[in-house]
Amino acid sequence: MKKLFNLLYRAKKKFLLYKLKRAGLKISDSCRLIGIPNLGSEPYLVDLSGQNCVISDNVTFITHDGATAIFRTKDRYQDVIRYGPIIVNDNCFIGYGSIILPNVTIGPNSVVGAGSVVTKDVPPNSIVAGNPARVINTVKNFAEKCLRENPNIDRKLYKNNKRKALEDFFF
Repeated sequence: MKKLFNLLYRAKKKFLLYKLKRAGLKISDSCRLIGIPNLGSEPYLVDLSGQNCVISDNVTFITHDGATAIFRTKDRYQDVIRYGPIIVNDNCFIGYGSIILPNVTIGPNSVVGAGSVVTKDVPPNSIVAGNPARVINTVKNFAEKCLRENPNIDRKLYKNNKRKALEDFFF
C-alpha cells in the first residue's frame, strides 16, 4: 500500500510540475522540490532556474499585490496593478512555509529560514529569517557552527539505516 501511495504521489507531483512549466514556470533540472510550492496565478513570473536549489514544502511565491483591489474601484486608480518577478539563484535553500513576495531575488548560496516572509532581496551567501525576513548570519558562519556541533554518529550505519543511527545516538 505504501508503495502505491508513493507512486501516486510522485505521479501527481510530476503532473503538477508539468502543468506549472506549461504555465511558464522556469525551473532547473537540479532544483529539488519537497512538495509542490504554491506559485499563485502567475507562475511565469517565478524563476527557479538556479542550479542546486531546494524548495521545502508549503512555500508560497506571491507575484502580485491583491490589496490594490480596495481602491481600484475609484476612477483615479482603476488601472493600478502591482506585479513583480521572483528569482531564485544558484545553491539556495528555502525553508518550510516561507512566503516570498513580488520583486524579490534570492542571492546565490543563500538560506531562507522556515516560516520567513521575504519582502526584499536576499544578499548572496546569507541566511535570512523572520517576518519580515532579515539577515541573521552568513552561510560560512553557519557552516562552521554546524561542523562544530556535528554529532558523532556511526556514518556507515547512518548511510544504511538513518533512523536507527539517529535513534541510537539521541536515545
